[in-house]
Parts: sequence; structure tokens; C-alpha cells
Amino acid sequence: MTLVTDIHTRTFAGDLDSIGAMLDTLAGPADNFWVTDLTPPMILDRGLAPGSRGGHGAVRYSVVEYTPRRSVTFRFDPSTGLNGTHRFSVESAPGGVTVTHELRAELSGAMRILWRPLVLPMHSGVIEDVFDHLERGATGIAHRQRPTGPALRWLSRRIAALESASASRASVSCPSA
Repeated sequence: MTLVTDIHTRTFAGDLDSIGAMLDTLAGPADNFWVTDLTPPMILDRGLAPGSRGGHGAVRYSVVEYTPRRSVTFRFDPSTGLNGTHRFSVESAPGGVTVTHELRAELSGAMRILWRPLVLPMHSGVIEDVFDHLERGATGIAHRQRPTGPALRWLSRRIAALESASASRASVSCPSA
């Protein structure tokens, strides 16, 4: 059994309600939270309502808890090789706001091999892109500690393009004969 915990936190000047309002757009038609070019958009069949299912690219999950303007928790579909949760939260901090993303999961199958060399760096790049967008929206500038390298950005974009193309083909229905 391989357990992983990955926590990203960023505190910046900003208004709690404004950043919370951005969280509320997550996976919606005017999503102003999940802003990254490293993975396809997050899509949920019923928005942020508990029980809603979807994901981004090949990563599938469902909403287990949602508190408007404050937090959303997702449970991974175990077929992804992740058995656990990931969560975004927005909280007041001295002089601003803190945004946190927590992933806690047990790895299985190929994910045990792919997690550290490939999935974790891509995941970190996506979350930091999201945080950059939120901070830039609140302050005009982002203060990322470690930018995603060009090779990983290139690979992530190629995988995202393949996943988006695959999803588009799967959503096109063939006429019956």
C-alpha cells in the first residue's frame, strides 16, 4: 500500500469573498478558478453539488462536500489508481486569503509507478497554475516559488491535447443505421 499526501498552500493579499466567488465558478461554463493549460478543463455533470461526477482528462472523481465560497472536496474514482480525496479550500488570513489544495490517496496499479516521476510534477504544475491565476487576479502579479519547467509544460500540454481530443471523439455519437 502506497499512501501519498500532497499539499499546496498560497497566501496572498486578496478579498476572501472575491476568491471564494472564483471557487464557486469551478467546473462551470464560466470557470474562473481552474485556469491552466496543462490539463483539460474540469467538467462535472451537475456542477459542484455533492454526488456530481466528472473530472479533468483521465482523472475521474465525484464531489463529496461543497461549502459555497469556502471549500470543495472530491473523491477519486479508484479506477484512476487513486483511492482518496482532493480538496480546495479558501480561508481568511492576516492581510489576505489562503488557498489550499490537499490530495490524500492510496496509489494502486500503474499509478504506483507513475506517481512520483510523472503525475506528481504535472499535478503540482496544474495546482500552481491555478494559484498563479487566483493571485494574479487579486494582486496583479503571481509569486510562484518553483515554476514548471519547459519540458514538463510541453509534455503536460501534449497529454492534455490528447485527452481533449479523445473526450471530443467519445462525445460524438454515431447515427444509427
